[in-house]
Amino acid sequence: MLDKYLKKWCLVILRPLAHLFIRLGFRPDWLTLMGLVMNVGATAAFAKGYLQWGALIMIVAGLCDILDGQVAREGHKETKFGALLDSTTDRYSEIFIYFGIGAYLIGRDEWIASGILFFAITGSLMVSYVRARAEGLGEDCKVGFMQRPERLTALAVGSLIGHQGLVFVLVLLAVTTNYTVVERLAHIRNRLKSGPNSPASVQQSQ
Repeated sequence: MLDKYLKKWCLVILRPLAHLFIRLGFRPDWLTLMGLVMNVGATAAFAKGYLQWGALIMIVAGLCDILDGQVAREGHKETKFGALLDSTTDRYSEIFIYFGIGAYLIGRDEWIASGILFFAITGSLMVSYVRARAEGLGEDCKVGFMQRPERLTALAVGSLIGHQGLVFVLVLLAVTTNYTVVERLAHIRNRLKSGPNSPASVQQSQ
C-alpha cells in the first residue's frame, strides 16, 4: 500500500537529494550501511525508553533506504550484490528495532507485551521469508497488507504516540503479519495450482 501510494511521492521529493549524492560520488551501498547504522542508534533509543527519538531515527533511516535504491537506479549503479546487501541489512535493521523494543518492555516488566512482540517479529520475518522462497520458485509474491514499509511505519507512529500506542501496534503486527504469511502462502498455492506445471495442466497437455 505504501509502495503504491506514498513511495512515489517520496521519490519525487527526494530526487534533488539523490542527484546531489550522485554528483558527490556517493555509492548506494554507503547509504544502505548508513541506514543500518541509524537503525542501530534507534535500537539504543528504544532500549533506553526514548520512544519518540527511536521513531524519528527510524524515519530518517527509512529515507536512506529509499535513497539508496534511487541513487542506484538514477546513477546507473545497480548491482546484484547491492540488492542482496539491501535486503540483508533490511532484515538486520528490523531485528535490531524489535530487540530494542524488547529490551524496553522487559525493563518495564511488560511480559505480556514482550510475548506479543515475539509473535510480531516472527510474523514480520516470515512475511519476508515467504516472499524470498516464492521468488526462488519463480513466483512474484508482493501480496498482503503488512509488508515491510507498513510494518515500520506502524512502529514509528505507535512509538511517537507513546507506550500505549506502541503496545497497540505490536498487537496489530502480531495479528496482521501472520495473517499476511497465510495470505501469501494461499496466493502462491493458487498460482502454482493454475500454472503450466500444475497436475491439471500436465494432464491436459498429454
